[in-house]
Amino acid sequence: MSATRADWVEACNSEFLAQRVHNFSALEVADVGRRAGDRELQAPTLDLLENAIMLIDVLQYIRDEGVRSPVLINSWYRDEEYNKKIGGVPWSMHLTCGAADIVKVGYTPSQVADMLEAHPLADKLGIGRYNTFTHVDIRGWLGREAPARW
Repeated sequence: MSATRADWVEACNSEFLAQRVHNFSALEVADVGRRAGDRELQAPTLDLLENAIMLIDVLQYIRDEGVRSPVLINSWYRDEEYNKKIGGVPWSMHLTCGAADIVKVGYTPSQVADMLEAHPLADKLGIGRYNTFTHVDIRGWLGREAPARW
């Protein structure tokens, strides 16, 4: 059973406080209520919060590399129907709370991807280079084949 927006925010805020997460918010992970046409993004199940916490460690690394600057989230969690509506692949890591499409303020997507390649556990990551953002996922921690690059 999926959580409500309020359940998700409450669980995230509690876990983020316990884990001392200061730079990311519950609604960045899952912008519950966001619309794509007639489809509204639903809250993830609370068991996916652990994946979000693992990804936050990688995002914090990116935030702190080079000149420290904010990491903006274009897309993180997607439910199946929302993912389908926006043209995501059926096996998308976004379905697991284990992927995000990001922009680091002051850096090009290619520079961000290079930072990810330098991560100590880069062999466990999926890294996608796009014109306007960088995709990062934690596939290796979730039992998927890694590394993956595109």
